[in-house]
Amino acid sequence: MKKFIPFDYEIKDIDQKGTVIFYANAFEVKDSDGDISMKGSFRKTLGENRSRLRHLKWHDTRFMPGAIKEISEDDIGLIVKSGLILNTQLGRETYEEYKALAEVNQKMEHSVAVQAIKYQESDRGREVSEWKLHEVSTLTAWGANPLAQVTEIKNLKDLSREDIEQDIILLRALINIKSYDELKLEQIDKQIEYLETVKAALQSEHDATTDLDTLQEFRTLLNLK
Repeated sequence: MKKFIPFDYEIKDIDQKGTVIFYANAFEVKDSDGDISMKGSFRKTLGENRSRLRHLKWHDTRFMPGAIKEISEDDIGLIVKSGLILNTQLGRETYEEYKALAEVNQKMEHSVAVQAIKYQESDRGREVSEWKLHEVSTLTAWGANPLAQVTEIKNLKDLSREDIEQDIILLRALINIKSYDELKLEQIDKQIEYLETVKAALQSEHDATTDLDTLQEFRTLLNLK
């Protein structure tokens, strides 16, 4: 069964020609399903399936921002060198997103689509010694995803005011990307407005100056307890 493993790791490099180097997966890190990628777990699939591997966006085969130049294992994990396709809108936007997030000390995230071929259970979890790799994906900030809906931004019950402020900074960086179409910019504007409202409500609750009935109605609407 195919699964997607997101990996939060800063990119190693991106140059002016659009070549980006990043880790798509790391060894000895337990994922949300309890799987642990062991060193060497990608070796066989890279040998057998290298020519068919793609660099996608959001794990969607309709969106390919770059072409994989090099992919291999090192001591940390699966490292990818990809050339963003700058003569396409998607490639240019992805390049600008990498740069915009770096300027506000944020980072793009990446993910792999894989199937576990060989593994064994241990007291640490399921240790996978062989993966079948289907593709690697860039996961942009949710604000940049044209499919994102305002009501699906994040699980708000897990957010603090500091989290929200960081997300607002991130979105304001993305809204400066000139190649975004009007619909995407409008969605980002709405998300900024929405998060500002949430932040204000949480601050009001903290200061205990908001009418309690009004605040409770707002929190119920957001599914907050």
